[in-house]
Amino acid sequence: MPDSVLEKDNLFQLNTLVWASFPQPVGAPVTPVLWNAGYTLYAIEKPLEASVAEKAQLNKSTLEIRQNPTIDVALSREKFSTYILVECKPSSFGLNSDWTSQARGLIAAGSSIASRLGVSGESTSEMCYLVPVEDTQSTDVTLVELHKEMSIKGLKVCPTGVIGISVKSDGAYLGLPNRLQGTALLPLTLVPERKVLSVSPDQDPRPLYVIPWIPDAQDSNDLEAFKEKIRAKLLSWLGKAAVGGSELLYFEELLNDVSRGVFQYWGDKSSLFGRVFPTVEKLVRIFFGDDTRVSIRRREVTVTLKLQKDREELMEHVRTVGLPEKLPEGVQLQLNEQLKPTSGDNL
Repeated sequence: MPDSVLEKDNLFQLNTLVWASFPQPVGAPVTPVLWNAGYTLYAIEKPLEASVAEKAQLNKSTLEIRQNPTIDVALSREKFSTYILVECKPSSFGLNSDWTSQARGLIAAGSSIASRLGVSGESTSEMCYLVPVEDTQSTDVTLVELHKEMSIKGLKVCPTGVIGISVKSDGAYLGLPNRLQGTALLPLTLVPERKVLSVSPDQDPRPLYVIPWIPDAQDSNDLEAFKEKIRAKLLSWLGKAAVGGSELLYFEELLNDVSRGVFQYWGDKSSLFGRVFPTVEKLVRIFFGDDTRVSIRRREVTVTLKLQKDREELMEHVRTVGLPEKLPEGVQLQLNEQLKPTSGDNL
């Protein structure tokens, strides 16, 4: 994928933010520039539900405002009880864009972050957009104008800002060449831009994704990478399974292994239980087929290994089975199944 396209890719943007907000060992190819500045990952795909009182206030305005937006990434700066809402976008947008109602909704949500996230009443927030670095200035102008028009209407607002993302021959960068108009503090820590991921010339950074796939990912290759990571984790699990009994694996554990624990931060439970877990189930069923030694039910898989050859045969099937380009339709958890916890739930 060309660098200019990669910069616009939502999944790449999301992974870069995650890389930047997690501690890393010395010598790692990732520099956690956000972690080093005191910012940590709080949630991914987090719904920000407005209270009844907030909705009443927003309804008085003639502006188009999405009252219950979902934010791509929420960061926290615990020392200052501050939360940063970061929305990933492939480009800038103007005041007449379809994205403005979402932007107004996020600015409003940031002004009442305590109730939206259910955190301390003393908490504050700011809202930033992550866009390709060449689109940062125009995006900043739009956000400043939206902030102004909402203030004029008497609505509560939070500071806004823009973060740029760029891919160069030596890696991926977050930040800005110069300070912009927005008053959010996070972008100021990224002036000038900072390298997050170091790669060799022409190296594809996507195999290093900690979140290999999300629903509605723009690139079909992302789902392919997700499939192969699931395959690898199933093989690892089978290789360690004890012979002479049954072994249980929860899909939650499988997802956490695939994402190095990042799926624990997934805030939109309707998406997680209604789309992510059903996709995992489809994959697991394809990998094991109709083998009677395997039982698959609500977000878990059990294998029974009576002999060493049981393990070997199952591993060989998982290793060699072909996967369709498109997953079969029809595996969809019902709402009561989606929200019903299992003993392995930890998300």
